[in-house]
Amino acid sequence: MSFLRGVLAGLAIGYLTAPRSGKETREKLTKTVDDLQQQWEEGVDQVKAQVDRLVGNAQNQANQYANQADKKFDQYKSEANVKKEQAKTAYNNKVDDAADATRSGITNVEDALKLN
Repeated sequence: MSFLRGVLAGLAIGYLTAPRSGKETREKLTKTVDDLQQQWEEGVDQVKAQVDRLVGNAQNQANQYANQADKKFDQYKSEANVKKEQAKTAYNNKVDDAADATRSGITNVEDALKLN
């Protein structure tokens, strides 16, 4: 910012000390100020365009990461459901095995009691 002030001060001093009439100097200063203002506005527009582009890129990247996260979540949820079903089946099989063993034990006890 101080560089820009220095440039403006140098231009102003140069124009004020130049061998021109007051009207010519004012016109020249007005033209220079208009040119600087136009350059400033073009620079601001370029910065805005770059910021908009960067924001757009960031939003696209965020959406991609969100989609990847959703896919991973769905994958893990599906895997968890499969493991849940496997655990449920294994549990039911163990319960069935325990019931069968209990029935067999009861039958053995009944048979042993009948013999005596």
